[in-house]
Amino acid sequence: MPIWSVATVDEQPDITLQRWRVYETDHGEHHFVGYCIENGAGRVSSAITSFDAKSRAGITRSGRRYALSGAPGFDRDALHVWSFWAIRNGVTETKDVSGEYVVLRPRHDRRN
Repeated sequence: MPIWSVATVDEQPDITLQRWRVYETDHGEHHFVGYCIENGAGRVSSAITSFDAKSRAGITRSGRRYALSGAPGFDRDALHVWSFWAIRNGVTETKDVSGEYVVLRPRHDRRN
């Protein structure tokens, strides 16, 4: 699977990810990793700078907005891109912190 260059933020300011994860690097940064539905390929974001749990969207260092679609999951192409990205950026340890980005909806009381 080749690694492709990406459109600029001006050309593609919004990305929607399915089968997504969030990884924390040994540098303390969090990154979105998932399947980009707009491009039909795996994607790794720059470091996340803010996240809105209600809209399930985050802004990254590049200024791009990533919207999370569905539950966390695994995408083979995204993990390939993440592995390449980590090596290229000197990341030796990562931690899956996807649970911090999952919005839990309150359950209805079924006692009634």
